Amino acid sequence: MFIVLLKTFHYLAILFAGGVLVGGGLIHAFFTRANQVPDINVSKVLKILGYLGLGALIILWITGIFLSNVIYGGFAINTAFTIKIIAAAFLLIISFIVNIHVYKSSKNKQPPNKSIMKMATMTGRGLILIVLVAAAIAFK
Repeated sequence: MFIVLLKTFHYLAILFAGGVLVGGGLIHAFFTRANQVPDINVSKVLKILGYLGLGALIILWITGIFLSNVIYGGFAINTAFTIKIIAAAFLLIISFIVNIHVYKSSKNKQPPNKSIMKMATMTGRGLILIVLVAAAIAFK
């Protein structure tokens, strides 16, 4: 039962993190293409989405650590899993850095740096793709 509960939370966190990435990315892309800065309400929503995405990644890590230890006895599963873990670690670091940047920008009542946000978004998408492909290979 414990494994089923962990897997359920793990899968929900995957869906949530992916939804946040896609939704936040679409909102950001819309305003970037229009060469506009989001108004205060949209900025608040983007900030909340960032926090929720970071929370989902943390839940993924916690449940993933428990699952790998309970099912496989640790992280030494295979090379694809190691690649997945490394990419997921970079994704967590990027999410944490972006959330700090957005928090500081909002505290100073300035929009986030477009270059940082664009680079983080593109890198995050690439890392998610690596994580998903590596997971598909690792758990075939």
